[in-house]
Amino acid sequence: MTFASESNGAAMREIFDFVAAAAPHFGQEIAAAGSIAVRFGRTQGGTPGEWRANSRSITLDLRRGSTAHLAGTAVFEILNAAAARRLAALEGEVRSGRLDVQAEQAGWPADQFFAMEVERIEWENGVRHREIVAGAGGAGSGADLFSAEGDFNAFYERQVRSGHTHSYEFRYSLLREEAASEARRRREAEEGGSSRGDRGHGSASHSSHRRHHRSHR
Repeated sequence: MTFASESNGAAMREIFDFVAAAAPHFGQEIAAAGSIAVRFGRTQGGTPGEWRANSRSITLDLRRGSTAHLAGTAVFEILNAAAARRLAALEGEVRSGRLDVQAEQAGWPADQFFAMEVERIEWENGVRHREIVAGAGGAGSGADLFSAEGDFNAFYERQVRSGHTHSYEFRYSLLREEAASEARRRREAEEGGSSRGDRGHGSASHSSHRRHHRSHR
């Protein structure tokens, strides 16, 4: 894990020191997260920090919180990175249609069920974050972002009211559309291959018939 400090070096050093102090308390998650670069910048969603899977980086926005808050945010985003495989597996359930079955059995609309399960991952990360920060001696500090977090139901209801779940519901729809498009492409490719195979067989049969006809002349 690297901490870029091209500018605001003192702030990045404070964040690095906090994460280093917390590291013994979540070594498994750090290992699962893998190679990550932590840097300052503008977040796309207007939040204090965000995990960007494509670039394998955590962006912290100095405009969105104190250095202590951003230190806590860095720990949380590392947890999000560590949970990437779990999220990928959940998205795989959406693409395969298996999540729709689970949602129906639970009596939920599938898009809301998916959003709830993503929120569950984030809530569990928040609970874990509280344990890590306490272990690092940061309980009650600006880095303790989830000290007042309640049970999952209360958390989920708050996320729904804030509109936070909407992006996950949209993500569900996008995943289903991608899966449907891929299924259509495979079907068309299979039908095209079958059609070419039939033409080839017919041509060979016709040629054989012509040779047979000439042999009787």
